[in-house]
Amino acid sequence: MKTSSKRILSILFSAVFLMATLVVYGNLIQPEIQAASSKQSLVASKQNLYDSQKAVVSQVTKLIGQFQNAAQLQQTVSLAMPIGEGVTQALNQWQGIAGANQVTLQSLNIKPPTLAIGKRDPFLKRLGSFEEDATVTGTYSAIKTFLSSLETNTRITNITSFDMKPFITSSAGNALSGGDLYSLQISAVAFYQEQ
Repeated sequence: MKTSSKRILSILFSAVFLMATLVVYGNLIQPEIQAASSKQSLVASKQNLYDSQKAVVSQVTKLIGQFQNAAQLQQTVSLAMPIGEGVTQALNQWQGIAGANQVTLQSLNIKPPTLAIGKRDPFLKRLGSFEEDATVTGTYSAIKTFLSSLETNTRITNITSFDMKPFITSSAGNALSGGDLYSLQISAVAFYQEQ
């Protein structure tokens, strides 16, 4: 065989192989590349959707946690400064503190509540207060712990004045034997939030 025929044959075989390669690529490889590309785009879009939904769920979870904390804070604030006057609650607290500290509540006078002056705001509640005047009797240490308990009570109460004297039992002005009982006249102000 001549050199020129060998060249023509090799060029022909090369052209056939090139055509066969193009046919295989066009019929077998190209559709699979397109299928893989569409599957990759589907996976990417689903992953993107999953990531965005996961971020939304975590934000909602954080908001729920914040609202639960806000509800707990509201409960705590409502104990310290109840919504509404809560005069019976204040009376019960005075009796409970007196009983716990072994003093006798002789009298308790609660004056009508007053609201703080100011423009009503729909987002803020105005503060109100009412005065409480009481007379208690007991030993010096019992009265001292009573005052301390009243100041550290759950409900915010400011003691405005108090006067402590020996407790006198008879009309003649004689003190009880040994003079170990005292009488405490106390004035305080309790606060509340308007409804």
